Amino acid sequence: MSEIEEDNFWELVTSKLYTETEEEDENILEELLQEEKNKILYTQINDIHEKLTGIKPLLGVSSVHSWKRVTNKFHQKKIRLFINISKYAAIILLAFFIGTLININWKSKVDVPLFSEINVPLGQMSDITLYDGTQVWLNSGTSLKYANDFGDKSRKVILDGEAFFKVKHDEIPFKVELKNCEIEVLGTSFNAKSFSDENFSEVTLVNGSIKMNTLWGKEIIQLEPSQQITVSEDLKNNRLKTVETGFYKSWTEGKIVFREERLSDIVVRLERWYNVDIRLMNPKIGDLSFSGTILKNKPFDQIAKTFEILLPVKIEYQNKMGEKDVVIISKK
Repeated sequence: MSEIEEDNFWELVTSKLYTETEEEDENILEELLQEEKNKILYTQINDIHEKLTGIKPLLGVSSVHSWKRVTNKFHQKKIRLFINISKYAAIILLAFFIGTLININWKSKVDVPLFSEINVPLGQMSDITLYDGTQVWLNSGTSLKYANDFGDKSRKVILDGEAFFKVKHDEIPFKVELKNCEIEVLGTSFNAKSFSDENFSEVTLVNGSIKMNTLWGKEIIQLEPSQQITVSEDLKNNRLKTVETGFYKSWTEGKIVFREERLSDIVVRLERWYNVDIRLMNPKIGDLSFSGTILKNKPFDQIAKTFEILLPVKIEYQNKMGEKDVVIISKK
């Protein structure tokens, strides 16, 4: 084949693959394919083209667009392929596009962040040490989620539940995303509570300093040790107060110290810690206050006896097969 015939061969093959050839062109191509080397080359190009059509479009690039881009270059710029330099120039060019598509696809998959998630069932507790050395205690019914590249460029976790953090100091800020706000620190210890089924988030600073931000980065307040902020769901009715931090740290040691806590608030915690359904038979019972220490490793019936001794209440425990046990608290 002459140089002109070779150029014509590639144009005819392109038209054939996209069913754009006229009858006269079909006859010319059939003649060229009588030569064994042309037939082999056509088979190889057709095979690559068929594989390309099976690749899904990635980021606006498709096999059809890639192939047409090549053919447009032939027509618009009148580029001649010199087969004497490379008999398979078109195959190499197509392979380049295939490699580009695979590379784009690979990068898109790698860029998708992967997460690890820890879920603590009701009635249990867990403690972990993150990659950066930060210690986290997770209370009952809590989940903690963080990216698998945690500690490389960012230190961020997502909390649903209650956790006590002892953050390892680092230049990279440590962030805790709650359902309606975000905690930002460098190194400190604090308790955070933000259950998805409650309409507030509560953060108590034990030592160090933390900054409370909205989820879009606007600062709400900077806390000092012994300060506690309750952030409302709409961020409009936040409450700040000074508290005894021992209570918010004691649960990590397996004991709970209550100081004049309302029974209705205690009940919510006990339901999670012991995975039971507690029912107050009279709303006024919830207004009773309780002070004392509960050891979390003790059976619930012992806890119940403590309440019966210190408060004017009667507690009935009902075992339910396959369901949560029911605890009924009534007035004596």
